[in-house]
Amino acid sequence: MAHQKSSDKRSLDLEAFKLKMRYIFLPFLGFSMGAILFYNIIRWILDIYLGLWPLKDTVWNLILPIIISVILVLVIMRTRIRLLRFKLFNDNSANVFYLVMILALFPPISISQAYLYEAAYDIVDISNISDIKLYSKQKYFQVDNKSVNKQEVVYYFSTREIGKSSQELKIYLYFATPFYEDKDIWWGQVFTKVIDNNLNEKEKVQQIVSFTKISRQQYANQEISTADYFEKLQNSDTKHGYLEAIRLSGQQYINDPIILVSQLGALNEKVDKELAKFFRFFVIGMFICLLLILKAKVDKKAFQQFNVS
Repeated sequence: MAHQKSSDKRSLDLEAFKLKMRYIFLPFLGFSMGAILFYNIIRWILDIYLGLWPLKDTVWNLILPIIISVILVLVIMRTRIRLLRFKLFNDNSANVFYLVMILALFPPISISQAYLYEAAYDIVDISNISDIKLYSKQKYFQVDNKSVNKQEVVYYFSTREIGKSSQELKIYLYFATPFYEDKDIWWGQVFTKVIDNNLNEKEKVQQIVSFTKISRQQYANQEISTADYFEKLQNSDTKHGYLEAIRLSGQQYINDPIILVSQLGALNEKVDKELAKFFRFFVIGMFICLLLILKAKVDKKAFQQFNVS
């Protein structure tokens, strides 16, 4: 009798396992892979190849991945997720899965954008800095002759409240320095610091003054010759900071300013790291979802309605 009960339990457990894999985990895995692939193809076509949709990097890398994650989990997977129950959460079990699945999906989608944006370009070798204008769709450059006029450096200071309840204040100081060979091309450097936003005004001012002094010294000590290659900034909040520095200074330029930032190391190494990072986050996220799905119970009533629908 006991053996029969044990056999029945194993049979039910196996059936529940098959149901969870077939109707929940494998569809979620497939939808996730499809969403990541589709989103990267769309971005490559619209942004990188055609340049028809040059949104800011925060939109491509953060806002749209969040929207995609929420739609996939709350819309596409919603009915399937509601088949699962935890005794501890009961009717609120679905909310646990919504949160975990969104958190599992968002990071790899976001990281895939960094990989795509670096893997889509090669480093272009040029002799003079002005030749960058001949490669409007390229992003990375190696320049033989490069020198900047630090006497004409301009800067822009800004702050942004961050953290829960805006408890921290992030300080930005942008330095934009024109190249000798072309006044439309600028070398960009940005320095940042996070301070306690709850400090009184006097302490904040002291922190800001100290940060500004240290940043100016760091800028003075940095040499452009140490760069292995340069990245031409696309539409982003960072680029906006440099453009504000140039605009507020009243500097004259013929064409829209091009902002270059120094990069160290090899580009292919960075691409490989981003790819490894993507797979690491994707595998870990999917593994956590799988564990939760296997741990949960199948709601028989909800499953019957799911089959009928």
